[in-house]
Amino acid sequence: MKKYSTQLISLTALILMTFPVFSQALCNPSSGTYCNPLNSGTGGVTATDIPCFLLSIVDLVFLIGVPIIVMFIIYSGFLFVTAGGNEAKISKARTSFMWTMLGALVLLGAKAIALAVGTTIISLGAGGGAPFSC
Repeated sequence: MKKYSTQLISLTALILMTFPVFSQALCNPSSGTYCNPLNSGTGGVTATDIPCFLLSIVDLVFLIGVPIIVMFIIYSGFLFVTAGGNEAKISKARTSFMWTMLGALVLLGAKAIALAVGTTIISLGAGGGAPFSC
């Protein structure tokens, strides 16, 4: 029972360490208000067209996904450290790390695809190679 309570306390501590990342999402730190990433007149992106809306959605997923990925990288490292030479535990740690990195690549790929689609839509609509910006 003590082993599980120690693991629960460690996991809770890891989760609480990610909270400072979310505090950086404040639009106006003096008033303590948060930005709506999809439509905000106070510093956020106003999604007026499809490419900007796509990019806003991907940015919102990044805001949520990056701290989760960091937490799982730390968890994988914890698994490696506590494996102690046990091949089964090392295999579990490698698998956990591999799937974490795959998730990170999926997030990066989503960002790249959203930028590519946005650039293509803007260039087709404008008839030229106008740079993509929201």
